[in-house]
Amino acid sequence: MIPGEHRLPRAVLDELAAGRGGADGVARLRAAQHSKSMLLVRAIVALLRERGHPDRAAIEAAYRLLAGLRPEQRATALGHPPVAAWAFGTAALLDGDGAARAYPGLLAAVAATAAVRAGMEADLDVPLAVGAAGRLDLPGLGTATLPDAATRARVRVSRGHAWAYGAGERVEIGAGSTDRRWRPVPRLDLAHHGLRLSLLLEVRSWRHVPGIGTGHRIGGGLTDAWRSRLDEAWRLLVEHHRPVAEELSGALRALVPVPSPGAGSRSGTFHHAFGAVAMSLPPDAPSAAVVLAHEIQHAKLAALNDMFALLEPGPPELFYTPWRTDPRPLEGLLHGVYAHLGVAGFWRRQARVTVDGAARYRAEVEFARWSRAADDTVRVLAAQRRLTRVGRHLVDGMAAVLADWAAEPVSPPAAQRANRLLADHRERWGRRRAPTG
Repeated sequence: MIPGEHRLPRAVLDELAAGRGGADGVARLRAAQHSKSMLLVRAIVALLRERGHPDRAAIEAAYRLLAGLRPEQRATALGHPPVAAWAFGTAALLDGDGAARAYPGLLAAVAATAAVRAGMEADLDVPLAVGAAGRLDLPGLGTATLPDAATRARVRVSRGHAWAYGAGERVEIGAGSTDRRWRPVPRLDLAHHGLRLSLLLEVRSWRHVPGIGTGHRIGGGLTDAWRSRLDEAWRLLVEHHRPVAEELSGALRALVPVPSPGAGSRSGTFHHAFGAVAMSLPPDAPSAAVVLAHEIQHAKLAALNDMFALLEPGPPELFYTPWRTDPRPLEGLLHGVYAHLGVAGFWRRQARVTVDGAARYRAEVEFARWSRAADDTVRVLAAQRRLTRVGRHLVDGMAAVLADWAAEPVSPPAAQRANRLLADHRERWGRRRAPTG
């Protein structure tokens, strides 16, 4: 597995700096992320060999299988977001003093998943995670439940069928399995006007990602709720925010549902898991759509930052942001502006296509609020000396877009409401940090 060389044309960087990037920009970022994953996997194999790890033989066999796949098959296997995050975290643990906490055996499970998908003849030894109690997680494919005593599994693929063996039992796995001990990963496939979004509702594989993990379960009812909400959101994005929808189609591969916070919604991305978004079930289609428009910005910026340093090292500094209640470091400031450039752009387009009075007012308020918030914050960024050449180009590109948007008319009631919300946030933030006594 030899990673390729990656270059980002100036025109693509210009588009990314303006908060866009399009399908071509996303494809380039994804390709660079795949090379990153291949390098991390190679590092894991080398570190295991260096340390004489007891699972070295199983991991090396898995590596050879992955190396023999067609490039697109390998990209699917290693590009699965929790696998990419696992590779980063595991390489870091093995390279430091955390080898005892690492689970390198997941690479064998990744290879087994690839073999099952491809229908290729395979016989793989898969070490189970410590404390797995017989649970074999095949990332992006499903989970087989073997006896609790099983500490290893054997995955065999032959003539289009696949089985997992452990502790004297056999479980049929894969798309055709009807074995109740096999639980496939749920998938959402959405399509509208020729544009598709395919998401795995992946939860179980995150248990093996150092520093993350989740025990949230997905049931049939929740899957149906997500399908309905995201189908509506996808229609809205494709019809009125097509460039954003194209980016999402090219980037997103996994959805991690998280519990609702009670009021509002919660969402996030993972720096080293390009293509995954974690979110609670949004209350309506516009809310779901704007969350996706927000999170794709974080994903693009994280991937860009893997290709180019955006900030020089420096002393820790904290800054006010109009979208958080806690002060943020400079990197968080940069991410916040880029994400809210996407949020403001979504509501700007939404205001133009909305006829209903209340919905249009909401869109105008949100556009005015977040475009001004981003504009105020990008000015703070522009004054920072720690910006690299690429970082400065990014900030200048965002500032130019926000300056154009500042000249666009918004109804006086919406502008007043947006200004009041911004002022209230700043006042509350100041009260929380005022000295007491």
